[in-house]
Amino acid sequence: MVALWALAQKYAEQWLLWLVVDAVSVYLYVIKDVPFKAGLYSLYIIIAVLGYRQWLRKIDKPTQPALE
Repeated sequence: MVALWALAQKYAEQWLLWLVVDAVSVYLYVIKDVPFKAGLYSLYIIIAVLGYRQWLRKIDKPTQPALE
């Protein structure tokens, strides 16, 4: 719920919350011997890392002033 709220507020750190949730999910699915779900959440970890990096790049990029 917190990660969804952070996503709605457009906080870049919401990707870190998703990363933690996905890592815990992978661990739990591995323990429960559900390899497909563990693999799926591993893919979500990759997506969260890439999303976080992309959001950081957009934040660091200066905005172009409008030409008048």
